[in-house]
Amino acid sequence: MIKAVHLRVKDASITDKLVQYIKEGLAPLGVNLLCIEFNPGYNYRCFPELADGSFGRDEARKVGAAAKEAGIKIMPLFMCLGHQGWRFDKNKLLELHPEFDETPYMPDDGDPKTHDLAFYCHSWCASNDDVYKYVFPMMDEIMEDFGTDYLHVGMDEVFSLAESTCPRCSGKTRPYLFARTVNILYDHIVKEKGWKMLMWGDRLNNADACGYHAWEGDIWGTWKAIDMIPKDIIITDWHYEINEKGFPGIETFIEKGFSVIPAGWRELKQMRFLIDEALKYKESAKQKGYSGELAGMMVTCWMEATVDLLDKFLELLKAKVQNEEEKDARGIA
Repeated sequence: MIKAVHLRVKDASITDKLVQYIKEGLAPLGVNLLCIEFNPGYNYRCFPELADGSFGRDEARKVGAAAKEAGIKIMPLFMCLGHQGWRFDKNKLLELHPEFDETPYMPDDGDPKTHDLAFYCHSWCASNDDVYKYVFPMMDEIMEDFGTDYLHVGMDEVFSLAESTCPRCSGKTRPYLFARTVNILYDHIVKEKGWKMLMWGDRLNNADACGYHAWEGDIWGTWKAIDMIPKDIIITDWHYEINEKGFPGIETFIEKGFSVIPAGWRELKQMRFLIDEALKYKESAKQKGYSGELAGMMVTCWMEATVDLLDKFLELLKAKVQNEEEKDARGIA
């Protein structure tokens, strides 16, 4: 089973602390997959002008070696399609290449008095394949630097899609364009490179059928793409609140033939509830003979990793390990 932890990384100054966190915090608890998100936050050599962070090859090699020694696989997360910036701000890819922006008409001053409050964040144009001339080299560089074979492509909270104002996307449907993007990424990542591909599951959840809100599930029909993408993509299905009705989308993924890793955040109570619900769906799916599986669990952290933050995590994790050791000792005694 995969026991995964997610972090956001940007600054090279955390490298030594991240190595310590891996060796002394994650490894003793049996964590075997560390998802490191660059959004974009990497010091690229292939396109230096797109670099947005000081963490780069030297740091990746050091962290990758430490993780390998600890029996932990590194999985870079490279945000694809959506989350190309935050609210009205754009990341460097769209800033320097406005031709890739699905919503170039959105002003960049972010004044809520004059702009559409419903606008969440920028996406790249799902019909402009020139974007992959930049995306693939950046992905490949990160993967080579870490020396790993697991890649997470994001794809969560994609709202700017199939815009009628986009000359390339107008007239195309949301599920088609979403699935098209997933399949282009899959062809490069899995077919060409032979790596494992993971993605967030929210846009593939039918919010109305599952009883989800518009972030953890889709309300515009994008979810229909679930039947248009390869089943060997591993789905990380995030849920950050307690839903008393459960999380039926997990069983749907398993029914469709996917391996799914539910992901929680913030509250221990919620994480335990999510794990319990996921195990129920695992048993139900087994009884029904579904072909997919519950592949593990993930804990996410949506703050940029700093030395202070990792120190706090280390303190908590070491206390957890010590507590477990004391329980074992009392049991033996």
